[in-house]
Amino acid sequence: MNKKIIFFDIDGTLYLPELGGITPAVREAIAKTQQKGHLCFIASGRPYGYIADNVKNIGFDGYVLANGANIKYKNQDLSVRVMNQEDVKQLCQKLSLKDIEYVLQTPDACYMNKNNECLLKFYSTCNIDFKNFCFDYDEDEIIKKTVKMEVWVKNQEELEYAKSCYGKFAYELHPDNHSMEVYAKDVSKATGILDVLNELNISLDNSYCFGDGPNDVEMFETVAHPIAMGNAIEIIKEKAETVCLSIHEDGVAHKLNELFDL
Repeated sequence: MNKKIIFFDIDGTLYLPELGGITPAVREAIAKTQQKGHLCFIASGRPYGYIADNVKNIGFDGYVLANGANIKYKNQDLSVRVMNQEDVKQLCQKLSLKDIEYVLQTPDACYMNKNNECLLKFYSTCNIDFKNFCFDYDEDEIIKKTVKMEVWVKNQEELEYAKSCYGKFAYELHPDNHSMEVYAKDVSKATGILDVLNELNISLDNSYCFGDGPNDVEMFETVAHPIAMGNAIEIIKEKAETVCLSIHEDGVAHKLNELFDL
C-alpha cells in the first residue's frame, strides 16, 4: 500500500469553541483514514501541554508541536529542539523588568507565574487543559528544556518593547494583538514535517495537510498536497492545491472521504 501522511492544524481547522469540539463526522473520517493504513498527525503551534484530552483521545499517530520544535510519534519524543538557554534567560529577565507575562513551554508541561491573570483568562477560552501547567518551579532548570514561549502584552507600548527583545528569536503576534508565540528562527512546522518524513521514511509526494491560518504558511509551502479550509485566510487559499469546505461544514471530513474513498 502507498502510505500517505496527513498533517492537521487544530484551531480553525479541527476545532472551534462554538462547535463544541471536534465534530463526530471529522472524528469518524480521521479514524477511517487510519484504518486504511494512512498516518494522521497534528501539526500545531501548541506544545503537548496545550493539547486538550478531547483532541488527544482521537488517537492521532503523532504530533508536530510547538511550531516544529517537538515531534511525538506513538507517544514517544521523536525529536526535541530546545531554544538557546542563555538567550531565553535574557529574554525572561527583560520581560520581567516590565512585568510582561510569559509562559515557558517544554515538551510535556508549561510553566508560568501563578499571577499571570491575563494569560490564565486567555487560556481558559482556548480548549487548554490546565493539569499540564506548573506554577511552582525553578526557572533556570525549566529554561534548559524550553522549546517555545508565549508572551502576553497589555498595550502597544508593551508590544513594541517585547518585539525589541526578540532579536534572536522569531515571533508571531496573534490577531488579538496581545498574545505572541516566540520560538527559534530555524524551527517551524515545515522543519518538523520534514523531520517526520525523514524519520518515518515517507515520500514528500505522499504528504497532505489541512490548515487555515498564518502559522500554516510554511507547512503549505512544504507538503505536496496542501488543503485550505473554506474559512482560511487568503494567503493560505492562494498557496493551497485545493480549498475544501469550511470547518462549520465539516470540511476535513468531506475532503478525507473524497481523497481516500472512505
